[in-house]
Amino acid sequence: MFRLASGPLEADISPQGGSLVRFSRVVTHGEIPLLSRGRSGRGEALCFPLVPFGNRLRDNCFNFAGTAYKLPANTAADPLYLHGDGWLGSWTALAYSRNTLSLEYRHDIDGPYRYRAEQHFALSDRNLTVSLSVTNQGEGALPYGLGLHPFFPLTKQTVLTFAAERYWLQDAALLPLGSEPVHGAMDFSRGRSPATGWMNTEFEGWTGRAEIAWPETKSRLVIEADPIFSRCMMFVSGQGFDPTYEDDYFCFEPMTHGVDGHHRLHLAGLVLLQPSETLQGSCRFTVT
Repeated sequence: MFRLASGPLEADISPQGGSLVRFSRVVTHGEIPLLSRGRSGRGEALCFPLVPFGNRLRDNCFNFAGTAYKLPANTAADPLYLHGDGWLGSWTALAYSRNTLSLEYRHDIDGPYRYRAEQHFALSDRNLTVSLSVTNQGEGALPYGLGLHPFFPLTKQTVLTFAAERYWLQDAALLPLGSEPVHGAMDFSRGRSPATGWMNTEFEGWTGRAEIAWPETKSRLVIEADPIFSRCMMFVSGQGFDPTYEDDYFCFEPMTHGVDGHHRLHLAGLVLLQPSETLQGSCRFTVT
């Protein structure tokens, strides 16, 4: 486990999954968590990397440049290949100091994707910056994407604010059906509670900025992502999906691409990397 500290902020990062397991503002009477997986998820990853791409892949297979590729289901809970490999792998430290950490993950087992990923964490008195990159180390070009999957506290007064252009409807397998302009309950541009009931929604045309306010603890977190993160996912669980869920967390995930981009027009933001080419981007989480 690696601990970063700067001013009132502290972060703990596990090499397993290259995941944040704690990010808090330390105050005189204790600490205020800025990431949380709720009461039932204590001790689990609170923010993990999505690499070589995020979310689900339809039928666990895709065709590219005349070749058919197959990826196995990688969790017992879902029949589809989910969130890539980095969140399940072991990362190695490249450099570590009081307020910075660099990690590396190499994926060279059998399968279409062979790559090297890096994460860099930098903590200051006001913010945490997470940078993620992936380098194609295979013999041919393939579509790649990046994302981060953070979990945030959900309280009765939580307000989430972000702007996007469209949102995607999903089928029973949580795969995209079609999109609609953001409106009504899907419009968070003026700020509203994330306690919407079940939601697992991709937003397209995200501005790259979001704000979460927790009036109970006088805390506010501003998320600013590089332009390559043009999409985001919002996830609010439910009893039907997770019987232990207690309406006490939600996810807001910066993404460079859409769900099941391998089967969508123009790869839905996935980037074609030639051998040795790299895709990279950063997200900053500022506490105000």
